[in-house]
Amino acid sequence: MMPRVSILIPTYNYAHYLGEAITSALNQTYKDFELIVVDDKSTDNTDEVVLPYLNDSRVKYYKNENNLGLARNFNESLKYARGEYIKYLLADDLLHPSLLEIFVPIMDANPNVSLI
Repeated sequence: MMPRVSILIPTYNYAHYLGEAITSALNQTYKDFELIVVDDKSTDNTDEVVLPYLNDSRVKYYKNENNLGLARNFNESLKYARGEYIKYLLADDLLHPSLLEIFVPIMDANPNVSLI
């Protein structure tokens, strides 16, 4: 079944913050989402940070073979998204627990809106 929302975390050498970002996404009150982490060939311990979260079926992890740079990694992460709506989350940011619960009805009610 396709998730309603894809939360995308493109990252590069942000292991120190990444766990908190992932946790904030997984703690959403709205549950119909997938979480996709795309690592731009980090040289830190990003793999170790993401590994425990892969027990959650909503979490997917991809690592680029080559460092693509910021903009191209954002585009790369979008390739994996299956959701109707996209929410980018920077690896050093957090989501408010009810963000998606607020975000989705606004998008549903306003089909001409493309950004909240």
